[in-house]
Amino acid sequence: MKKIFVFSVVLGALLLCGCSAKPEGYDSVKKAKELFEELDSARVIMEDISAGARLMEFSFYINENNEMIFSYLGISADGEERCYSNGAEFYYKTADSEEWEVIGPADENYYYNIYTREYRYPYARGSIFFLDGTSVETASVIEERDQTVIVYSYDPDKLNSYAVGLLDNVSSFSELTASYVIDENGYITEFTEQGTVTDANGKKSSVDLRIIVDNMNEIYEIEAPVDKTDKENSVSVS
Repeated sequence: MKKIFVFSVVLGALLLCGCSAKPEGYDSVKKAKELFEELDSARVIMEDISAGARLMEFSFYINENNEMIFSYLGISADGEERCYSNGAEFYYKTADSEEWEVIGPADENYYYNIYTREYRYPYARGSIFFLDGTSVETASVIEERDQTVIVYSYDPDKLNSYAVGLLDNVSSFSELTASYVIDENGYITEFTEQGTVTDANGKKSSVDLRIIVDNMNEIYEIEAPVDKTDKENSVSVS
């Protein structure tokens, strides 16, 4: 069974809560998603639960000019992909590239690759935490000493009734469970997403992800992976 690793970002951005009755804990999760987009800094880690492997690490902070400074590392079977922004330039290196490429002010798509407090990089947006209040089949809310754990099991038939048309090459959902760990301040510190989807060719793919958020509002500097020599040798995309 093939695994897919970007499910929460894609699906979370597409599915919204409708007008049906809200499941228990829904308002807490919705508020936590909103609080995530108010953070000045954080580190976001994505893991493959079953393989025990790290898939992604993203760290950011927003400076006094409301520019988002960040570093991204994505790990896959093809190798490592890296991105870095100093707030004025966007650098990236693909798995099959030895040199950094840079998008600067003179490039055509410059403004789509420079991020701010308002225009946040995808992994700094609340959409990484999937939530659909219209399709929850069962809900569990456990209050602990300094955190709340909310678990939703989604009804695949309700998801399939409209979500499939929004996703490329997805025929149906067989199952989907999401868990949200919310700390005493209302922030999501851990999110897991597990389930199965079937593509248009009848092939099943598993979703088995954990997202961890830490160092919230505690990052004030990010070391640039692009040193002076790399910058001089980087290739402009213009």
